[in-house]
Amino acid sequence: MKQDDVMDALKASLAAALPARHVQRRLVDPGTEKSARLEAGVICVVSAGGGSFANWQGREGELGTMNVIVVGFVKVADSAPSDDVERAELALLADLLGWCQLVKPEPLDSVYPGSYRQSQQLAHPVGWLALDLQVRHV
Repeated sequence: MKQDDVMDALKASLAAALPARHVQRRLVDPGTEKSARLEAGVICVVSAGGGSFANWQGREGELGTMNVIVVGFVKVADSAPSDDVERAELALLADLLGWCQLVKPEPLDSVYPGSYRQSQQLAHPVGWLALDLQVRHV
């Protein structure tokens, strides 16, 4: 399975599991996104590298891992308090972690969540969340 196929499978799986969100493979500038899309949540699936291949004779470059970052952008009303941005980010995180718990077919049968980062309410009314994923055996 090629890494590009893994990325397509991640996008398709997330889109199917989270139909109210907008899932895509390209990273966006939230300043250029439409408010309605940001209010629903825009999820960007981005490859971040990988490795740890088996590399024994006959299996060179197989059974590795792929690091993926899922970046989500959300927007709340301009008049909403800044902690509403944080709540929207945490709701998005809950959706993503719920997706991680779903049974998924190959090549997504071994997807593990890692660390996440948040906007810290600094860009109110827009927030963002970045969740590290590791896809094993690519």
